[in-house]
Amino acid sequence: MPAVSVIIPVYKVEPYIARCARALFSQTMEDLEFIFVDDCVYRMPRNSGQAAVRMQGLALARGEYVIHCDSDDSVDPEAYQLMYGKAVAEDLDIVTCDFRMVNLKEARVQSTVSEPGREISDILSGKVWASLCCRMVKRELCEDIAMPEGGDMWEDVVFAVQATRRARRIGHMGIPFYTYYRRTTSISFEEGQAAALKRWEAIRGNVQQVLDYLSRNGVAVDADDIVSFKYRSRYPLIPYVQIPEYYRKWRDTFPEIDRVFLRTKGIPADTKFWFILIHLRLYYPWKRLTGVFRKPESQR
Repeated sequence: MPAVSVIIPVYKVEPYIARCARALFSQTMEDLEFIFVDDCVYRMPRNSGQAAVRMQGLALARGEYVIHCDSDDSVDPEAYQLMYGKAVAEDLDIVTCDFRMVNLKEARVQSTVSEPGREISDILSGKVWASLCCRMVKRELCEDIAMPEGGDMWEDVVFAVQATRRARRIGHMGIPFYTYYRRTTSISFEEGQAAALKRWEAIRGNVQQVLDYLSRNGVAVDADDIVSFKYRSRYPLIPYVQIPEYYRKWRDTFPEIDRVFLRTKGIPADTKFWFILIHLRLYYPWKRLTGVFRKPESQR
């Protein structure tokens, strides 16, 4: 049995897969199993989406621990050796690491560390990204994980919440082992109304699945974090709320949170300001008047 299985979804990433493969094959850890799904090792019978590909990868994995790597990203050579070493030395079920977010203008480091006991809450609030590429998880925790129902946005949130709830001990390495390349053509950041609508539908479905899971299993989470989690499912619609259809969808997505949103702790003041403008139908006029365009929100 290999120590670590690395699951790599492969679909329409021809310009980037070589960079990813070089990083994987340069790992200092030898006891690795690489599972390229949709290419090389296993090919899905049809374009099934990233969530289904991740699940297929988990079904094929034989390692003691599993971790994911997106085929248009990169990972430092010593990452898996050090993360696995920490997992074994400290008897951890999950080890997380920091990551670099790289776009055409800048590169910044983001942390995935949580206070003990707040691991799920921090995922819901968006303080911590749920990326499976920064989470090395004991494979037995992944057995019988419910497949995301919403689609290919926030499918990692569905996985991460379930695995985190099952974990006895979680550790963190404050080193940005993973490099996430933000592309405007990726699922997460593709521009246009149709792409935004598709993201919103997928996120809303997966948010509801997580909420149902938490309720069904009696997982106690701070009410403010639930409000933040629900509101973040509206983010993809915000650039187009001047369009009546998109405004209605924004307004009707978990509408129960509107009564408490402005007094919810942990939500930035500027987010509350935009919330008020959207409700007053002044978001787009304000943008035109000031020339201030809302910065893209985190997708996690």
